[in-house]
Amino acid sequence: MSPALQRLIERRLLIVIGKGGTGKTTIAAALGTLAARHGAETAVIEVSEESALRSLLASELELPAEQRQPVEIAPHLYLMCIAPKVALQEYLELHVPVRRLARAIIHNPAFGAFLDAAPGWRELITLGKIWHLEQQTRAGRPRYDLLIVDAPATGHGLSFLSVPGVVVDSVRLGPLRRHTDSVWELLRDPERTLLLPVSQPEELPVKETLELYERLRALGLRAGAPIANGVESSPAIADVDSVLSALSEIPAESSVSRLSEPSALAGAVRHRLSRARLQRQFIEKLRLGCGSPPLELPYLAEAIAGPEGVGRLADALESALDCAADWA
Repeated sequence: MSPALQRLIERRLLIVIGKGGTGKTTIAAALGTLAARHGAETAVIEVSEESALRSLLASELELPAEQRQPVEIAPHLYLMCIAPKVALQEYLELHVPVRRLARAIIHNPAFGAFLDAAPGWRELITLGKIWHLEQQTRAGRPRYDLLIVDAPATGHGLSFLSVPGVVVDSVRLGPLRRHTDSVWELLRDPERTLLLPVSQPEELPVKETLELYERLRALGLRAGAPIANGVESSPAIADVDSVLSALSEIPAESSVSRLSEPSALAGAVRHRLSRARLQRQFIEKLRLGCGSPPLELPYLAEAIAGPEGVGRLADALESALDCAADWA
């Protein structure tokens, strides 16, 4: 196991965050797969209702309607989708003497209307459930070695992570403050928690990632080095100029199809070179803005649509970590 992977697995909580469409969810799934391969009891956690992680990791799996614990989907690998109302009912059952009363509170229409009007409770109760999972033990040791959270996309993700700080600043006493303190302490502890921003080497994702770093620093949250996803390599041609020159001398009528026309081949090579150079510029921008070189994951031509595709990405992730001794 590489030192970089060892440092990741030794933490208790990894929160994968980034702009929508950058591959954030697939990377969360690949991280979970990789950690489980190395024997870490790993729970991958979804906090939205889209079930994207389930389709990637266990498409045939039917999760319980009121899921309270991660479900094992492979050796050492667990999956959970946190539903805020289920987590809230579980919280009330822990603090209300009569379990039936907790259920009655949750299903009371007036209480439901109050919740609909109350900002931030879903985020707070979801983070509280994550903290509760981190605290669970079995036979005197943590029940889960590692929790990996697929956070909402950047804008909502920042709101999601900032709610405990808002509560700590505005609520001085009582159970809500005590429990929120514990959640906020977990999120801000760099020994236990690391945020992993995911970007792509393109203008808008890089711009949003740099803004994300600034916002996370302002919240007092520790972000690791970024992950640059979908990096395309330059054509593996020793002397590109000579190849392009040779292509220009081949008569067009010698082509067997339009795809093999010398001008089309030369155009494809130039496009690949130009795109690779542009991506290097954005990767350098990430490095300078974040203060650390990004972990580069290659562009995979085949779609990642299930466990097999996630496994390929996990292979690429492990290879990248093997070459990144100082990453994270």
